[in-house]
Amino acid sequence: MKRTLLIVAACSILFSCGNNGKTDAQLQHEADSLKLESTEAQRDSLLSLVGEISESLTEVSRMENVITSPDFQSETPQQKRQILANIQALRDELRNRQDKLTQLEARLKKSNNFSKELERTIEAQKTLIAEQSAKIDQLQQQLTQANAEIANLNVRVDSLHTEVATVTEQKVAAEQHSQAVTNELNTCFYAMGSKSELKAHNLLEKKFLGKTKIMEGNFDRSFFTKADKRTLKSINTYAPKAKILTKQPVSSYEINDVGGNKVINITNPTLFWEKSDFLIIQIN
Repeated sequence: MKRTLLIVAACSILFSCGNNGKTDAQLQHEADSLKLESTEAQRDSLLSLVGEISESLTEVSRMENVITSPDFQSETPQQKRQILANIQALRDELRNRQDKLTQLEARLKKSNNFSKELERTIEAQKTLIAEQSAKIDQLQQQLTQANAEIANLNVRVDSLHTEVATVTEQKVAAEQHSQAVTNELNTCFYAMGSKSELKAHNLLEKKFLGKTKIMEGNFDRSFFTKADKRTLKSINTYAPKAKILTKQPVSSYEINDVGGNKVINITNPTLFWEKSDFLIIQIN
């Protein structure tokens, strides 16, 4: 219909070319045609704007689905920033469309063809835009809250990592201390030598009435070999004769002959080292 009216208006103008005298009816007809064309163009603009607003509603719904999705927490910080940027762009676009709708409403009201139907359509679109804007504000609030929760969780995770690291360090230190104490408790010393060698290092001394004293006074600790009670099972004296001078219980060890040399085998380590951590062996 629009196209037909345009053609009619154009034909009227062509037929009147060269004739400056126009009747009032012709002039009124041309004016009505132009007014109708402008009104219909405004209606078309309104319909196009309604379509754009509907697309915005679809985009808002898509944003809502993204943010409320369980997979949202796994989004990277860069992806979350992009979502925020998209929400801001959508808010700006809605504001732009609201301005267009207000301008279009003002123009339509000035025309003679502003009907109740057009008014209801415009009001419905205003309501849609308001709802969409409110929904966008809600989505941005949810996203901001989610980012705050994530930041809080990151702080808690960092704090837990620090606590775990501290506890781990304390545990390692305690284990090292415990191991050091255990090693110290299981440290033993033994020395081998002839009678003269033992006397020379103050490990053996003859007292009055021929009584022998073992490790009396300041004896030479450097003459001893350091060992571990847990692993020291036997001592090869590399001598044909050997005897233990310290007070290890005789039931805790054996002296065996191996290839002409005496070997001391510790059969009960706990009992063997019960009275002293030092062992003196005299060899000949």
